[in-house]
Amino acid sequence: MSDTDDPNTDETAPRPACPNCGQPVVVTTVSGPFAGFATPCGCRVPPKGLTDSRPGH
Repeated sequence: MSDTDDPNTDETAPRPACPNCGQPVVVTTVSGPFAGFATPCGCRVPPKGLTDSRPGH
């Protein structure tokens, strides 16, 4: 359960898959205009390499 009423923070929503290894991605860290890292797998992904899995986004 979440502390907020914002429906976009639903913790039960499916996580996007890493385009490199297929593991669920919790967060991405952008380290440059063309470089980023997926967490927890650590794979390199482009900043726009993942899609938003929330409904309506």
